[in-house]
Amino acid sequence: MIRAISALVLCIAVWLIGCAASQPIEPNPIGKALLGKSKQALVACAGNPLEETKTAEGTVLTYYKEAPMFEESFSFSKGSRSGVHHGCWAHLLMGDDRVVGVEYRSAPRSVDATDHCEEIFHTCVQ
Repeated sequence: MIRAISALVLCIAVWLIGCAASQPIEPNPIGKALLGKSKQALVACAGNPLEETKTAEGTVLTYYKEAPMFEESFSFSKGSRSGVHHGCWAHLLMGDDRVVGVEYRSAPRSVDATDHCEEIFHTCVQ
């Protein structure tokens, strides 16, 4: 009986962890506006990517933006308290030298930091 209850508790824990695992975050309006842009236009407005990876689907350009230090702390009573160090990874899939896919991933995944990804490309859509 105890073994069955332990197995049930374990299954529930695994199920909850599986539900909590984050999925890639859909890009906001700026991310969607990048679709169709050339690599040359992206480099001109957002700078060189941190990494370029060739895949079967095309080339993935990887960008990262970290939160400023002041954003990671907040005032608390008579002092301040440190917050979570966070940022955002942007992965752009290129096909025929054009953006065909955009994916944002917050780091850590428990924090929504997609606004930092949008900041990388805000000059690309003006």
